[in-house]
Amino acid sequence: MLESITVITLLLSALDRIDLQAVFDRDAYESRRRALPGACLLKVLVVYQMIRTEKLRGLIRTITENAGLQAALGGKVALNTLSNGVRERDVEQMIEAWMRVLQTYGPWLKRMGRKFARIAVVDASLIKLSLLSYSWAEYRKQRGAAKMHAVVEWARGIPQQLVVTTGRVHDLKGAVRLHWARHWTYIFDRAYLGFDFLSTLLEAGAHFVVRFKAGISYRLLERFPVPQTPVTAGFRLKVDWIIRLPGWEGVVLRLVSYRLPDGKLIRVLTDRFDLSATSVAQWYKERWTIENWWKWVKQRFKIKRPIGESENALPVQIVSAFVTDLLLRAFKHSSGFTSSLYEFVSNCQELSLVPLKELTNGALRRALETILKLFDDTSDVKRPLQLAA
Repeated sequence: MLESITVITLLLSALDRIDLQAVFDRDAYESRRRALPGACLLKVLVVYQMIRTEKLRGLIRTITENAGLQAALGGKVALNTLSNGVRERDVEQMIEAWMRVLQTYGPWLKRMGRKFARIAVVDASLIKLSLLSYSWAEYRKQRGAAKMHAVVEWARGIPQQLVVTTGRVHDLKGAVRLHWARHWTYIFDRAYLGFDFLSTLLEAGAHFVVRFKAGISYRLLERFPVPQTPVTAGFRLKVDWIIRLPGWEGVVLRLVSYRLPDGKLIRVLTDRFDLSATSVAQWYKERWTIENWWKWVKQRFKIKRPIGESENALPVQIVSAFVTDLLLRAFKHSSGFTSSLYEFVSNCQELSLVPLKELTNGALRRALETILKLFDDTSDVKRPLQLAA
């Protein structure tokens, strides 16, 4: 059995355990896409995220030369068929398929402590593109870019939502298309400080922590005593006030200010009165960790160079990166692999086509064999996997 099992075929097997094609079959035109159904397109793009080649021709060549991949994908894939699939596939269908993968394998991931439960960070990041090749990617006069708007769950370090726009779209406008969950707290930079936008969050039963902008007037209602900040916090609390904002008189808010060691003053606005001022400051201070997440996604997965010139191709490609990242994280956390996530993912990508029986990396082989044992013997049974007791 180990002769045909590789990292990639394990990933594809994980996807086979979910009835992803049901998402795409709701499209009346799906029956005409027999050459590359939606679930198969996602699997092909997961292969693309794992191998070294940056081009579709290299991906097609890899599949053509690897019988194990062909078996896992249901046959060879033609270049024109793949190009058309990337260009024409409905992005919302791909996102729904990603959500099904998240629902199935999200529980495999380890969470941080309870204090980080129901907290998410919202941010946007640019992907620079050539306007000559990607005419849709409007950004500046002579420069093109796409912008990824994402909601990242803090406790598990994985994205929950994605919206892709042109680089010209303001962060706040892109975030309007996101959804807000009741009782969750969302952390924003000051680009998201908009009263109508934040009112939408409150109406949904969600909460916010957002950096306050200089120059905005407010009416001070009450001062809370400022506690002594622990030395290990990395900042010093300055104020903890209850305020009202002009034009938003129906809402009472809390303004927490703190000073960093370099003297920089940070002011944070929130509707959370149940938290300590120290917690509010710490939550916003740690918001920068999303920059590490953006860096991780851009460096480890292929999203900086679209595999198609259409506006549709890039978000489809990004979704495939998120799916691949999620599966690799699930494998790492559930396999007993004790080294870092970086080492696990790097090794998996480098050795993605090496059969398990030929792996000389003992730790990686044992981890992948553990995952293999979690899979049922019958490959066509589509139901969520259960972790070993």
